[in-house]
Amino acid sequence: MTKYQHIFFDLDNTLWDFDKSSILAFDKIYEIFNLINYGIPNAKDFHKTYFDHNNRLWEQYRQGKIDKEFLKTERFRLPLNDYGIVNEKLAIDLGESYTDLAARLVALVPNTMETLTYLKEKNYKIHLITNGFLEVQSIKMKASGLDMMIDYSFVSEVVGFKKPDHRIFHHAINEVGGSIENSVMIGDDLSVDIIPAKEIGMTHIYFNRKKISHNEKLDYEIYDLIEICDII
Repeated sequence: MTKYQHIFFDLDNTLWDFDKSSILAFDKIYEIFNLINYGIPNAKDFHKTYFDHNNRLWEQYRQGKIDKEFLKTERFRLPLNDYGIVNEKLAIDLGESYTDLAARLVALVPNTMETLTYLKEKNYKIHLITNGFLEVQSIKMKASGLDMMIDYSFVSEVVGFKKPDHRIFHHAINEVGGSIENSVMIGDDLSVDIIPAKEIGMTHIYFNRKKISHNEKLDYEIYDLIEICDII
């Protein structure tokens, strides 16, 4: 019998294909707001411009340097500025529309449901630890059916700590009645999900879907979620 009881997953780009849903949402907002009339050539180009700003702003958000409302607007204000567009209302409207659409356009990572079903059948408790926004992650969970597979969800803005802060991992483990020894962390972000889990002595599985090179010595590394079934 396995020693593990509690399996903790990251959500975005681990179970929920954030990159895919984001692209789908950009296709929609490009049409809805007629962005071609603002001189933005296409949705793909706009998404690429947005992507770099968004990554940098999320890092600032994780560090507590900015709040979520600033992030939601700034990540559109900045790429608009790159096209020479200064329009605060448009930035706000794009931020609100994108946030809603990206959560409703269901896009799961391949083999998500197959893997979660396997874990359920093995009587593991399945949980989430996510830095995403509560209202957004809740919509994603319900729209995709993930809410039926997850026992407990821990959202950073509710818990009060963001990954990679060790405290959010300890909090989640304690809340479900688990221990470091009987818990596993699975995520796609080496620095945010996996390194902190390693640092507190938690078994970890790095979902290196994009096959990013690194020099970390890890417990496990996989390239497809279904590989989890061969590990635990």
